[in-house]
Amino acid sequence: MGSNSRLAQFTALARQVVRVWPRLTWAGLRRDLASLLRSLMTLRGASQIIHAQVMSWAGVTSQPHRFGGTEYRLGAKRELGHVHGDWLVDIPFPKKVRDEVVASGQAEPHHILPETGWVSFYLKAPGDAERAVALLRRSYDLAARQRGEPPPAP
Repeated sequence: MGSNSRLAQFTALARQVVRVWPRLTWAGLRRDLASLLRSLMTLRGASQIIHAQVMSWAGVTSQPHRFGGTEYRLGAKRELGHVHGDWLVDIPFPKKVRDEVVASGQAEPHHILPETGWVSFYLKAPGDAERAVALLRRSYDLAARQRGEPPPAP
């Protein structure tokens, strides 16, 4: 293989790399930034604190959530909420309750479904695990009432 042929191959490869490089760089940068933000928004051990509290309530079961994390249910059908690691808790409420929770600053509209009754609660500071448990307890109490059962005392 002559030096002109090698030079032509190298030049062609360099042109391809130059065209693709910005996309690779931005994709990697976005991924790395998302990972960094998630690590900054993490409250280590929060999911274990939440799990211990929620599993102490009568009739609650846990299972893996379809989008990752742990899902909590009352009975077979009623989801009380789910926890994504040590950084995010998603909780369903009736729309009216959701509006009250968001208006009072206790949680934010759901990060993907903001127009629904779901809320998202980010675990960022000491005490956030307990605040998340309080929101999950509210979901539990509402679910128990909907089933016609008085919720047990906390």
